[in-house]
Amino acid sequence: MKIKTIFVFVLAVSSLLVHSQNKELQWLNDNAIPLTENSQSDKKFSFLDSELKEKTILGLGEASHGTHEFYTQKAQIIKHLITNSNYKLLGFELTQANIKPINDYLQNGNGDLKALMKSLMLYNAQEIFDLFQWIKEYNQGQTAAKKVILFGFDSEDFWYDPLTRDKNMAEIIIKTQKNNALKAIVWSHNVHIAKDKTMAEVEAMGGYLKQELGAKYYALGFDTYKGNVNVIAEGKIIKHSFESGLGTFSELFSKAKDSPFFLSFNLKNSNPFIQTKNKITNIYSVWTNDRALPILPGSDFDAIVFIRETTASLIIE
Repeated sequence: MKIKTIFVFVLAVSSLLVHSQNKELQWLNDNAIPLTENSQSDKKFSFLDSELKEKTILGLGEASHGTHEFYTQKAQIIKHLITNSNYKLLGFELTQANIKPINDYLQNGNGDLKALMKSLMLYNAQEIFDLFQWIKEYNQGQTAAKKVILFGFDSEDFWYDPLTRDKNMAEIIIKTQKNNALKAIVWSHNVHIAKDKTMAEVEAMGGYLKQELGAKYYALGFDTYKGNVNVIAEGKIIKHSFESGLGTFSELFSKAKDSPFFLSFNLKNSNPFIQTKNKITNIYSVWTNDRALPILPGSDFDAIVFIRETTASLIIE
């Protein structure tokens, strides 16, 4: 009799979990915006014009620093926002020493871009090279006041104290944005752009940006379910395969009818994800055994771009 009672209880709990997941998946399918490859590139991200209205800084995340599809989707977003929404300041999670000569290339055409990118490790990628080339060509047709400016907001001095690194990076971003009086996009890992403490359990760069800007800061995370990724090992770039765990947001997102997709967590129409903590894929610059971190949708990120299966970025030899 006792075994039968336990069995009935387990069955009831399982049914509730399935029902809950079906509800979440249905809401996801009803509200996600598909980002199909055959979408016209000049209209694919037009919905961001209203989504980012009145925003001053956009945090553009990534679940890893070595993923081709993250880089290409982010490049398309950046191009759209530069062209259509007057974003003219682009920051990278790199040192200003690395970025300053590249910015000179984008402004004035000085130097050899491939040579200038050699020291960027995981960001020494064809996808980012192509984005920089596009910006250079865009700048050639603009007055000095309307050219896109590239800056780095990291520093080697910050690396020795991870607890203050995010605060220091946020201060550079805020100072650079105010000095230039331009809307800014900052390219960084999900862990850094998050607005709340759910992922890292300490205040992230995005948290400090939120403190300064309030609703004028917008965090867009990126996630994937499985694939290949580049990481750093003993000073070299190597490729690893991965697959997210069962029961995660990443697994649920992988069941959506569309991929890739954009999903806003600010939608109020019976949003089942609000205040529901679960994990998404998280891969650092080096390979680790634990490759997931929790998020609280709406608190950590305003929205997410999900790509079901991803491949390693194209490192420039």
